[in-house]
Amino acid sequence: SYHPDAELYFITGADALASILSWQDWEELFSLAKFVGVSRPGFDLNTEHLAGHLDALPEDAVTLIEIPALAISSTECRRRASRHRPVWYLVPDGVVQYISKRNLYRPPDSERLDGATTMSEPAPDKTKS
Repeated sequence: SYHPDAELYFITGADALASILSWQDWEELFSLAKFVGVSRPGFDLNTEHLAGHLDALPEDAVTLIEIPALAISSTECRRRASRHRPVWYLVPDGVVQYISKRNLYRPPDSERLDGATTMSEPAPDKTKS
C-alpha cells in the first residue's frame, strides 16, 4: 500500500475483456481497477457480448478505445523473443530493455535461429559479404 489513493488501470484487448466478463464473480475485479478495453483486429468493440455485461457496471468502470489496427500480438512477440528475433519495432523500447535485461523468453544459445546478437538489433544480413 505505497500509494493507497492511486487509481489502477487494467489495459487489455477487447477480446480478452470479453473473456474476463465470462469469469465467475467477474464483477469483483472492477472494484480493484478501472478497465480499458482496446480494439484489436477482427474484434468489434460494440459486440453484444460486451454490452450486456457493461450495463451492470458503474459508468466509469470500463473505457473502450478504438485504435488503428496493428497485427501485433503478445504471443507473437514472446515467440520472436524466444527465437532471438528482434522485437524492437513491435514493442516500446522500455519493454525491449526489460526483456533483454532479465533474459526473458530466451532458449539456450544452442537453439538460436537467426544469428541476432540482441533483441534490439536486427539479425545480420547474411546476403551481404
